[in-house]
This record gives sequence, C-alpha cells and structure tokens, in this order.
Amino acid sequence: MKANVTRANTRNQRTVTRRGLRGLTVVGAAVAVLVTGSCGGDETAQPTSKAAAPSDAIHNQKTGANTQAAAPAVFAEDAYLKNAGDYIEAAKETWEAKAATVRVELKEMSFTPKDLRLAAGKPYVIELVNNGDKKHEFAASKFFRSAAVRKVDTPSSEVKAAFFTEIEVLAGKTVKLFVIPVTPGSFEMLCEMVGHREAGMEGTITVTGGKPATPVEVLGSMKAGPWLQEGPALVKAALETWGAKAVKVRIEAGENGEKMFFKPTNLVLKAGTPYQIELVNTGKEKHEYASEEFFPTMALRKAQDAFGEYTVVLLKEAEVKPGQKLELFVIPTKPGTFKIVCAIPGHEEAGMVGTVTVTR
Repeated sequence: MKANVTRANTRNQRTVTRRGLRGLTVVGAAVAVLVTGSCGGDETAQPTSKAAAPSDAIHNQKTGANTQAAAPAVFAEDAYLKNAGDYIEAAKETWEAKAATVRVELKEMSFTPKDLRLAAGKPYVIELVNNGDKKHEFAASKFFRSAAVRKVDTPSSEVKAAFFTEIEVLAGKTVKLFVIPVTPGSFEMLCEMVGHREAGMEGTITVTGGKPATPVEVLGSMKAGPWLQEGPALVKAALETWGAKAVKVRIEAGENGEKMFFKPTNLVLKAGTPYQIELVNTGKEKHEYASEEFFPTMALRKAQDAFGEYTVVLLKEAEVKPGQKLELFVIPTKPGTFKIVCAIPGHEEAGMVGTVTVTR
C-alpha cells in the first residue's frame, strides 16, 4: 500500500507541474489512419474497428489522405476553448447520426493507432480500450484545451467538464470520449504513468482540415478561467497524506414513486479537508449532480468510477447511471451553503434538489 501511495504521489506531482505547460512533440509521420471518410469535405467519417481497418495504402487511395506529418497546432500554452459549449450545442441534435466512432487501444506500452487522425469540426466518439494488464492513461492536455469535449461516458457514469486533462482507463475496461476537434494541427498524446512514456507509450493526434467557420472560436486564458486557480497546488500539497486524512461521505440519488430525492438533502463538509464523496444512484433512472455555485470553489483531484479516473479543471455535471456510483476526490475551500440539483428535465421539479454546506 505504501509503495502504491508513493507511486501515485510521484505521478500526480509530475502531472500537476507539467499540465498546461507541456511542450508540443511531433512524432514523425502518421502510422495509422482510423477515420475512413474524407477529412476535408462535408461527409462524416465512418466508424472503423481494429478488424476492419484498412491498410494505410488502401485508405489513402480511397480518400486521398495526406500521410505526411502535420505541423504542430498553433495553440498557445495558456489558451483554452472558452466557448466549447457552443460547438456541442450546435451538434447535439445530429450527434448520433453524424458522429464517427473511432478506437484507440491502450496496452503495454503503446497506443494503437500511434497517430490518431481526426477532422476539424466533426463530432467523434473515441473509444479508449485498455487491452493491457495495467492501468493506462490517455493524456493530451493541449488537444483537450483546443477541442469541444462533450463528456466522458462509461456504463457507470457520465462526466462533463470545462475540459479534461487526463483520462485513465483501468485494465480490461473501455471509456468513451465525446469530442469535436476544433484546431487543426498535430498534438501529442501520451501515458504519464511512471515509466510508461519512456517505454514507448506516446503518439500524436492529428487534426486535419480547416477550423470551423461557425461557431466562431473564443479563446480564454488558463490564468483567468472560472475554476479554482489554486486548486492544483492544494491537491498537490494534500497528496502525501490524502489516504490517511480524506473523509469518505455519501450522497444518494433516487426515486420514491413520483418523488425524486438526494439523501441527505444537505451535505456538510469542512473547508480545507480532503473528501472522497460517493455519488450513488439507488434509483432506476439516470440522475445528475450539478452545482454551479459549489463546483468552481472546490479543488478537484479526480472523478473515478469502475472504469477509469478522470482529471478535470472544472466539473460541470456528474451523472450516475442506475445502480452505479461515481466518486469525487475534492477539497472544499469556500465556506457557505450551495445549491445542488439534478438538471435532467423534470427531476428538480420532482424534488431532486439539495444543498452542500461548507464550514470553516
């Protein structure tokens, strides 16, 4: 256990200092093309699978794809896509019909494909499949900041955030990433588990085509984002003693006839204390935990379910599927009472509303 905690602390300390400030590495020519439709036209790329994926030569004859390495994406180290929600909203009604499903396999110690090729402005469902015996990570900080990420989805939960920084997939599990690439160019992807990148677990995400004309891109500065700016430093300082000091609490969501509820209706936390909050759905419908007031004030280490771990700068919504749970590893910072709701249509009106009270 001590060795695991030390390894986790080392990894997280390394990740916090690198996140958002990582230099871009271009990894040679593309070695695999995953999207079988044209990346430059109006057609949506068709889904592919490992078994059905064509060779590069056949694929290029069909699509005329450029196999040369893309230039590094022009995207500032301090920037993030501020209006990602506009892209998601514009594609929401047609997502299921137009989104292409692509697959990235993670194992010891590689990504397949090593160069993931996506088209700017197209909706995708990226299946991150861990076929290895160890937990692996899909980290692509600059790509995540430049794209419109709708959610991370598993059979346990759906996590929605301003943007993600890391997605860890447990051995034998699959995590789905719903995303619209916006900025063309080449971005690095890697596994930041200790020793994994050094063993060869790195690659590129190449976004082809031109930047969408609509919606109009609006960029923000990481230093002025609406999240807790000192959050990463607070998490880093608490990592060494997190296991010993973190307090585990539980919130249930469910139905009682036509009524819906959170239990307890008021969760009491103490500022500065690390918590492992279990969001448990005891009902038969999907339920959501959302708080526009509380989430921006908490330092979030990660969200975790039975399929993976997800690191974000600002949590927007945490949806838990029937009979499942999602855990939030957080440090509250601001005393006060904050409203928490289930924003799924009709659920708040049916009584699914509560509060989080943070004391000094």
